[in-house]
Amino acid sequence: MSKQAAAFIANTTLETLPPDVVRTAKLHILDTIGSGLAGYPLKATQLAARFAERLGGAQEATVWASGARVSVPAAAFANCVAADALDYEDGHMGCGAHPGSVAVPPTLAVAEWQNSSGVEFLEAVVVAYEVGLRAGTMLARLQAHAPIATGTMGSITSAAGAAKLMKLDQEQAAQALALATTHRPALSGATGSRMGSMLKAGIAWSGLIGVASAIQAQLGFTGGGTPFNLRFDGTEPHPYLPFDGKTWESLKTYYKAYPSCRYTHAPLDATFRLVRENKLKPDDIALITVETAMNPSTLNSVAPKTVERAQFSIPFVLGAGLAYGRVTPDEIAEEHLNDSKILAQARKVHVQVSGEMEELFPRRYPAVVHIETRDGKQLVARQETATGDFDDPMTEEQIRAKFVAAATRAVGQAKAQKLVSLVENLEQVRSVREVVGLLGVGAAVR
Repeated sequence: MSKQAAAFIANTTLETLPPDVVRTAKLHILDTIGSGLAGYPLKATQLAARFAERLGGAQEATVWASGARVSVPAAAFANCVAADALDYEDGHMGCGAHPGSVAVPPTLAVAEWQNSSGVEFLEAVVVAYEVGLRAGTMLARLQAHAPIATGTMGSITSAAGAAKLMKLDQEQAAQALALATTHRPALSGATGSRMGSMLKAGIAWSGLIGVASAIQAQLGFTGGGTPFNLRFDGTEPHPYLPFDGKTWESLKTYYKAYPSCRYTHAPLDATFRLVRENKLKPDDIALITVETAMNPSTLNSVAPKTVERAQFSIPFVLGAGLAYGRVTPDEIAEEHLNDSKILAQARKVHVQVSGEMEELFPRRYPAVVHIETRDGKQLVARQETATGDFDDPMTEEQIRAKFVAAATRAVGQAKAQKLVSLVENLEQVRSVREVVGLLGVGAAVR
């Protein structure tokens, strides 16, 4: 399948793509850029901008958080950090990864460098999603369908998009994927995201590695194998997810309504539903018990010390939702880590493992929420899906509204609306530098 993947990279054009795939790619671009712009105030984003400037190199691509121009690999690194800083970007249940943060920032950096058109950028984003998600899903199958860290498929994702924009031939594209596979970050979500790393699940490193792999392949470097060469039965490569023009993994992504780990979303939706239906106020609640699968149950820190840990804390996220009636980038922020209102509610939350929820995982990230009120009521809500899943999708209008709200935080409403117009009409954009020109937020913190 490596040859199939390389042929898909080389031969995909806007004319060969179904309209719904193109429309979804535009939403992916909006959602990822919006997540990155919303995350610009975070320390991780600011440090990544400084790191990219330290790497320096030719002035090829723009760092969103600072407006500085650096080498393409350096810009890919910094902008991947921004896109993932709030854990607000899209995801894919098939492999548990976040494709947007490893597809859009590196691909946009290469597109700026190559002065690509909007059409070429769109084609590359679709290629990055489809190749990366197939690789990620196959890697997840190797570990009994357990979710993988995004970095383990991210370098392949960004290499595919870069290879498309750099117009590599099929042999060079195959080598780019092989190089990206060989050098991809090898870490688990537990050692990255859940333990509070600012670089989380290798996302930024995989963006840098993917772009570098495409450049290396163009220069003549060769690699080894890819996930598409893996043999599952000892005889033949597994025919899973062929590049047949019929299966489009990019259509199977979910979007996030809250800036936190997806595992926290079903508990949030269930809690909000119980509060709304029973007209509860925070002081009415005595205890909240969240039943979930084993993996999500480890997100149980009551008083996280960093924003990254807060995003991966069911008690803190629920505490923010109860204290303020919403969970947005304003609540999941450094200045709220010691917020007495949030922590008072977070202390009421207890997380425990449910065998029934474990059976649904990882096809679903479900939860059952029990609320005990101070006057003795016992309230229960079961949530198998979360806002943005296939069963409860966000509308295009909701995704645009999320983008405008996020981007306005960084560049103002006028630029946010202009970005929406440019992305929705990428077919008419002669150079993606028009888009990039609206993304430089300001000088990075020194």
